[in-house]
Amino acid sequence: MGSTTLRRRPGASRAARAVSTILAALAVAAVTVIGHEAPAQAVTSLTTRQLQQDLWGLLYYAGPIDGVNGSGTKAAVKAFQKDNCLGQDGVAGPATQPKVIAKVKAVQAKAATTADGIYGPVTTSRVKAYQKAHGIPTGGQAGPQTMRAMGITPVLSCAPKPPTGGSTVGGTILRTEVLARAKYWTDQRVPYSMNRYTGDPHGRQYRTDCSGFVSMAWHLSSSLSTVTLPRVSHRITKSELRPGDVLLKGGPGSAGASGHVVLFRGWANSAHTSYYASEESGSHGAIARTVPYPYFSGYGTFLPYRYNKIAG
Repeated sequence: MGSTTLRRRPGASRAARAVSTILAALAVAAVTVIGHEAPAQAVTSLTTRQLQQDLWGLLYYAGPIDGVNGSGTKAAVKAFQKDNCLGQDGVAGPATQPKVIAKVKAVQAKAATTADGIYGPVTTSRVKAYQKAHGIPTGGQAGPQTMRAMGITPVLSCAPKPPTGGSTVGGTILRTEVLARAKYWTDQRVPYSMNRYTGDPHGRQYRTDCSGFVSMAWHLSSSLSTVTLPRVSHRITKSELRPGDVLLKGGPGSAGASGHVVLFRGWANSAHTSYYASEESGSHGAIARTVPYPYFSGYGTFLPYRYNKIAG
């Protein structure tokens, strides 16, 4: 009697594979239904779509999750940046993305779900459950009310800390305090204006132009101009420059936009061809930056001056 060879029918093989696929899909669905996210590695950067998901979950974004970096996404990024003491440029770069991810992870940890930094459907479901348990409106988004209940600070305090210093108005002042007072404005990027005034660390008002900035840093009794700053300071040489001194295009004939003054914070190189400066400068506002000595070309003659009452 010959041997019998059993042949598998092609249709049966295809049917078996289809059944396997369906069972696998049902298994994934079952995992999702009972509220467990599939194991995922925490992200360290975000695609635009993921960024939109996260900002939606944190109640900053209300547009479509379409992966398009449009005006709505940029506005949401700016709003998040404002609440988290970041530069408000609307770009989710290396300073912003980690903050977004960290905030989402903090929410996920409190909602008892996988802290992977992506505000997905399961995170939304878990946040809804948390909200229901704590008597919070159950939208699934972690807005300020939900975050406060979770012990997460939704909005950081971004006001710069007033510098410490013992100077009095118009009195002797240490160089360290001059630099700290200048930083108080540059940290806020106080907008430039020849007509407006804003407060120093203690609320005293100074004009927000270049000479008003130096008047504030030196803690003068009023906002002098580039014409009158030489009345409270004296000429020094380049080699004598120290932090807290200034480079001035001033004196008679420098009124209005004709003059300019820059606070010197130290040399930027050993050749003394550039220096660290702080100034009120047009569209830049109050800014700290590196400047070529004595100043950018084309702006006239700048000379070093020292405040008469500076010490240290």
